[in-house]
Amino acid sequence: MGIIGETEDRMQHKFALFNSHIDLSHALWKKLILPGDIAVDATAGNGHDSLYLATLPLQKLFIFDIQKEAIAATRKRLKDVSIPLLFHECCHSKLDEVIQERSIKLVVYNLGYLPGSDKQIKTGSKTTLQSIQVAMRLLVPGGCICITCYPGHVEGAHEEAQLIEVSSLLSPAEWCVSWHRFQNRKESPSLLILQKSENF
Repeated sequence: MGIIGETEDRMQHKFALFNSHIDLSHALWKKLILPGDIAVDATAGNGHDSLYLATLPLQKLFIFDIQKEAIAATRKRLKDVSIPLLFHECCHSKLDEVIQERSIKLVVYNLGYLPGSDKQIKTGSKTTLQSIQVAMRLLVPGGCICITCYPGHVEGAHEEAQLIEVSSLLSPAEWCVSWHRFQNRKESPSLLILQKSENF
């Protein structure tokens, strides 16, 4: 069937640089985060991103999700974490209601729906774009927004297209924007990265 039909598990045995958007994300986060930084997991899901972020030298980690089940799952997954965790069961468009501007080094989004739950409950273009605008104001100079998009379903493809369109219009003097996707893996997740200038 070729590479397109292979699973991510099988791909993990073939490529030394990175096998998935997750590998690339983790490498970027590890390089970015310095002792004392603050991060946000804007879409907690089952807590996998939060768990990795908690291994980095953060001062504290904000964790958001609109679903009670996601917050509960993330709490359970991070029960042995030593850094302060601040959980908020609300939409990611409300980040600025509890976080000060220019205080965050990294904001992470993993869009779509909660695995194993009601697929009708998922992120959407309107609130995601609102949230990104808010997150941009929260970042310290040199801070980063990292967004995993899932174009394999209709809303996910629309959400990705809207994010790409909006981010492509950002000032290159103020933002560095990159978009990573696997060209030969049909409907695979993509990774959109927005980094704020250290002079902005």
